[in-house]
Amino acid sequence: MGMPNEEHLNKIKQGVSTWNQWREENPETVPDLSNADIRGCKLQKINLKNANLKEAKLQYSNLTGAILENASLNKARLLEANLQSANLKGADLCGAGLLESNLQFADFENAKLEEAQFNEGTIFNQTNLKGALLKGATGLTTNQMDLSQTDAKTQLPDYLEEDDDFLLQM
Repeated sequence: MGMPNEEHLNKIKQGVSTWNQWREENPETVPDLSNADIRGCKLQKINLKNANLKEAKLQYSNLTGAILENASLNKARLLEANLQSANLKGADLCGAGLLESNLQFADFENAKLEEAQFNEGTIFNQTNLKGALLKGATGLTTNQMDLSQTDAKTQLPDYLEEDDDFLLQM
């Protein structure tokens, strides 16, 4: 089990403006918040680009408009997290828990979401899944995909791809 960097954990708890200013002043520092418990934090528009958030506890957090580009969110817990309009381009969310999370207008272009867990309560609306890898992801519905933007490079779980064949067999 990795541990978060204590300095980085204390910094994020001081609020978004303090954190974002620190990121601007230290562009070369890669924030390490792996396994950090930041449940329920108000993190609107926070700059977590390239950050290590592996297995971070982010349940109930408000990440509206957050910058999570190329962040590592492997197995992160995002139950009921608000990721509306967040930038998750190229982020690694393999095995992340996204039950009941709000993904409206979120940008997951080229993000890795293999084995991620979704459910009917996960809110999709204009969610960008172009180039996103969703192999092995659980709990997704065709309705959620219809509310998202996908392209030829989007890799959906098998159970969604087979839907058409399934209907023909009925």
